[in-house]
Amino acid sequence: MMTSLDQLISSQRVLLLQGPMGGFFTQLAAWLRTRQIEVHKVNFNGGDRLFYHDHAAMDFRGKLPDFAPWLVQHLQSLKIDTVVCFGDCRLYHLRARTVCQQLGIRFLVFEEGYLRPDYITLECDGVNANSQINLSLMSSQPIEHDHPQPTQPSFSLMVWSACLYYLAWMILYPLYPHYQHHRLLTPFQEIVAWLRALRRRVTNTLFDRRKQTYIRANLSNRYFIVALQVHNDSQVRVHSDYDDVTDFVIETMRSFAEHAAADQHLVIKHHPMDRGYRSYRRLIQAQAQRLGIQSRVLYVCDVHLPSLIKHSLGLVTINSTTGLQALFHGKPVIALGRAIYNRPRLTFQGELKDFWAVAEPVDHAYYWRFRTFLIHHSQLNGSFYGLSPWMNTPQLPVAVLSDAKPLKQSHG
Repeated sequence: MMTSLDQLISSQRVLLLQGPMGGFFTQLAAWLRTRQIEVHKVNFNGGDRLFYHDHAAMDFRGKLPDFAPWLVQHLQSLKIDTVVCFGDCRLYHLRARTVCQQLGIRFLVFEEGYLRPDYITLECDGVNANSQINLSLMSSQPIEHDHPQPTQPSFSLMVWSACLYYLAWMILYPLYPHYQHHRLLTPFQEIVAWLRALRRRVTNTLFDRRKQTYIRANLSNRYFIVALQVHNDSQVRVHSDYDDVTDFVIETMRSFAEHAAADQHLVIKHHPMDRGYRSYRRLIQAQAQRLGIQSRVLYVCDVHLPSLIKHSLGLVTINSTTGLQALFHGKPVIALGRAIYNRPRLTFQGELKDFWAVAEPVDHAYYWRFRTFLIHHSQLNGSFYGLSPWMNTPQLPVAVLSDAKPLKQSHG
């Protein structure tokens, strides 16, 4: 089974679709060309064009239904053998995936790392619950890997990349009048949300640090974590049966109130990438009061997640990669959506009402086999808004060791 990176570097002619907001795809194209790989790019809006204005870039300015036939024509005329994108559930990428399957063209998808920080994901045909990784090929022994090099991801770079992206989208809108974004907000609303996120991060840090100190001093091993996710992310929209994250919050709080022990607490953690878009404070306060558990519920955002996990009883999520961090620490996890790690021997397979009392311990040996297999086949040591060591150093050969020791965790 070829790794995703093997498949990428074995390409001869690559077509890039949308990448992360910012310069990552420009960096990727330059790296591919150093390996004598021909690279082309499709821009769909002004933000794409701002960050990728290479001579080999093409503009798609038509309507969404026209994209598939347009893509077929260009794939065939350019003799493309690999299409690369960021996120497999975006409107244009869904159609591109179908086209690639029909034409027998490799379809590679970048995504945020399953294991964070210091990793990004690259898979063939799909990511997350759409992953095509064949876990039946997983070795019976752990695979030893070096520790990932630090990637120094920059939140401020992410914020300003997003703001510039949406500003360019607005300014150059007349050039791309039919563009349809995978989110439902306007570019102006997106800019406001990202600037709000920057402000909230500063204010949250002070208050959440106090909350974390209180949790560690008074609630150690007496609380469950509820890991929230970005409200309009495909992980929720596509890979779960929830209409909205609010439904997940209400269901989890109600189950906790009815079935958890009276001395247990609930720490609901907001997703940092959603801090500028939503706050669930009022919802959680109202729900806690309605259920009579006001003194047993805390709502946080900017806390040190590994410390929060270490002192918890377990974690509840839809399908967040936070679940993998909890598994690393041996904490019981229940995933209420579809996730690549939602498997027997890793996550709790029963109902939520039973999780609070009878959550099973993680099969630690199986987890390490799963983790190292995942790293080898889909994880690259890099960051979309930081360093990319994987572009600078060759992939090391993988050794299967009979007494391999677990790696030190990368905290995310």
